[in-house]
Amino acid sequence: MRFIRDAVITILVLVLAIVIIGYLDMRGGGLSAEASPGPVERAVAGRLARLSIPEGARTLQNPLNDESAWQEAADHYAEHCAVCHGSDGQGHTEIGEHMYPKVPDFTSPDIRQMTDGDLFYVIQNGVRWTGMPAWRSEHDQADSWRLVAFIRHLQSGT
Repeated sequence: MRFIRDAVITILVLVLAIVIIGYLDMRGGGLSAEASPGPVERAVAGRLARLSIPEGARTLQNPLNDESAWQEAADHYAEHCAVCHGSDGQGHTEIGEHMYPKVPDFTSPDIRQMTDGDLFYVIQNGVRWTGMPAWRSEHDQADSWRLVAFIRHLQSGT
């Protein structure tokens, strides 16, 4: 019984320490999207983004993974996505550069390692506490899968 009590106290002290460090980290710069976040905020934000994708979504395969799929998505991407993500998918836009978390670079190793199911889920459902909205009510599943194919095309560098 003493072990459980000591374990609970240790966990509470660690959580309190993390909260205090996070508070002190943010207090200096506030929560402005222009200020670079500290390590605690980056770690928490990154973990929350990863947790936003359920395990079951990771295994989904793109049913529209042919050459025409990305081509059909090009105009859609240009009209709806490029304003934040840029025409090259690297996020170097007026909006993308001024967001936190920053708009992801689709050609980066972090995004390349995401599965097609991960990308599809993010397009359909968005990511809380970021600028990425859910598009499920605006895009049908085929549109979102085409966008996944387009992102993969951007990653190919062609």
